[in-house]
Amino acid sequence: MTAVQQRDVARGVHVGAQEVFLGILLVVFAVYLQLALGMEWRTAAGRIGPGFFPRIVGGAGVVLTLAALVRSVRRGAPEAEADDRHPRTLAVVVAACAGLVAAFTVLGAVVAGALFLLGCLWLLDRAHPVRNAVVGLGVPLGLYLLFDTVLNAGLPAGVLPF
Repeated sequence: MTAVQQRDVARGVHVGAQEVFLGILLVVFAVYLQLALGMEWRTAAGRIGPGFFPRIVGGAGVVLTLAALVRSVRRGAPEAEADDRHPRTLAVVVAACAGLVAAFTVLGAVVAGALFLLGCLWLLDRAHPVRNAVVGLGVPLGLYLLFDTVLNAGLPAGVLPF
């Protein structure tokens, strides 16, 4: 550890790769929030407009990322302690995300989401298969019903008849 890193650790301040990542993510969320604030959050008819949910997502992203950044900087842990213990699992989940994006319009929101969640939950938590099945099937179906039925925001039906 260099003298500068030792001094920063002694003061309880540490800036490493994680902090840089969180800083970049904070800037991305801030720009997203700024764009969302430029969108109308209500339509002329008084219904929820296209800027409503982006404002919530952007605001929550800024707050949560800022909290994580402050916590990470205050922690003062040396970067040498940060390790990547699961690089294969990370690679599989990233590949599954790419598969979700590719299959979303072809298979539909419910099927693609269920396959993605069931696969990731099976990979990460094999001890609870019933819970994984309930979450893996219930969340995509619930989100589809919420967005398609309640909010009238069309999601791809894909191979399903509805």
